[in-house]
Amino acid sequence: MANRLTFLRRAFLACACLLLLPVAALADTRLGLVISQTDYAGDLSRVTSASQEADTIASALIETGFDVTRAHDLNKRDLAATLNAFRRKVDMAGPDAVAFVYYTGHGAQHPESGDSYLLGVDAELVAASDLAFYGLDMQTQRDGFAATGAKAVFLVFDACRNVPGFSGYKAGVKGLSRVEARPDMLIAYATGLDDVAKEGVYAPVLAEEIRRPGQKAEDAFAAAQRRVAGRTNRSQLPWTNNLLYNEFCFSACEKPAVTERPEPFELVMSGSELDQAFLSAYGEFGKATVEIKAEEEFGGQIETFTFEPAFAVKFDDYIALVSKGTNKDDAHVNVGRISAHYIKDGEVIGTWLGLAYGNGFGMPPDYSLRTGLLNYPTMMVKSGWMGQGQVLASEDVIEITPDGPVFRASVPTLDDTTGAAYEELRPCVLEGTIKPSRSGADSFLVDYKFTSEIKGTDRLVTYTLDPESGAYVPDFEYGPEICATLMFDAREGDGN
Repeated sequence: MANRLTFLRRAFLACACLLLLPVAALADTRLGLVISQTDYAGDLSRVTSASQEADTIASALIETGFDVTRAHDLNKRDLAATLNAFRRKVDMAGPDAVAFVYYTGHGAQHPESGDSYLLGVDAELVAASDLAFYGLDMQTQRDGFAATGAKAVFLVFDACRNVPGFSGYKAGVKGLSRVEARPDMLIAYATGLDDVAKEGVYAPVLAEEIRRPGQKAEDAFAAAQRRVAGRTNRSQLPWTNNLLYNEFCFSACEKPAVTERPEPFELVMSGSELDQAFLSAYGEFGKATVEIKAEEEFGGQIETFTFEPAFAVKFDDYIALVSKGTNKDDAHVNVGRISAHYIKDGEVIGTWLGLAYGNGFGMPPDYSLRTGLLNYPTMMVKSGWMGQGQVLASEDVIEITPDGPVFRASVPTLDDTTGAAYEELRPCVLEGTIKPSRSGADSFLVDYKFTSEIKGTDRLVTYTLDPESGAYVPDFEYGPEICATLMFDAREGDGN
């Protein structure tokens, strides 16, 4: 067996003792429903930002451990069916369930009764009675979710929109009327009672507060209220009715974060500030050619790189610039690199020219940028190796902190033997997806799944911050030959 595995085995991952620690059980079942209504019939205006607003909230919920159902442009029938199905799901989840419903689109109140309605996209409002025909009574929805017995229910209505007048509709009636929360429930409107919300204002602020570690849920909504009021010069004043009796927070609820509360920062992806930072770092606008001596592992010779600005992170009184460079001699193994410069008052106060390297074979370094994973914006730098049909890949996790870029972990994300499969050998594919942890920035998760017909044991691995080293350490590691081993075992056994 050993001889048959030799051609596939490579020391791609560092050998380590396996810490077979169980993943802590979640204290609650988090369920989210996010609905956006954009394209309405009749005279109702198009809610252009609805989809983006909903995606923003959905991302925040997913990052804080919610199982999210996403729905878009529902007529009344489908809107009712979607809400009913989600309510039943919450009910069946039991008393530890936490439900979060976010609706963005048109909502309106009846001119006589004052009842408020969520409107399907098929709504054609001619008479006041059309509200009940094309809409769902918000009070009824509230009562339905209250009856689930969930630990906490959040009903968030970003639905205070302008609705045209119709027969019997009193002048001056706008926005939504008051819908009182039931026990263990919080109801939030994007703006005040009988008022109209601006598009694209409330959702991004609320999403940021949902992600903020260690904050009680009611404090998150209160903070969103204050921030929206400040940003709009008090022209939009969100309203919240809170009857939560069980303590709940969205992020870092189970234990205090090991890391300190992050300093405020702003991500800069384009514009004059990014251009100015690049000028301070390289003495040129937009693009710069730089000669750099390669590290000894890459031959130690002088190489020429062309750098361009990638992004920057603004802190209190200085800015961190990240630039991406490509090697003019693209045949060399060191085909590219990512650098960082920290700049204050136009002067460079810190330089990291080899923050990340290309992975050879003519490919410059590839990265993605994440927020909400650790305390500060985090680069996920991808690299890989391929030999004799086996592909191995990893992502280096590099956090752009106020004190400089910090390497946090190298996470294996792919083991694929598809190219080595032949005759009776079937492929094995193991993929890992990096996700935020509900316990805050002192940990993150990697969801490993075997995605081919050969199955190993799927695992949710927790990477936890070691305060002394600053590295994130996994509680489990797959061996570097796991797919090769399973591949050959499947030929001789049952494939499991």
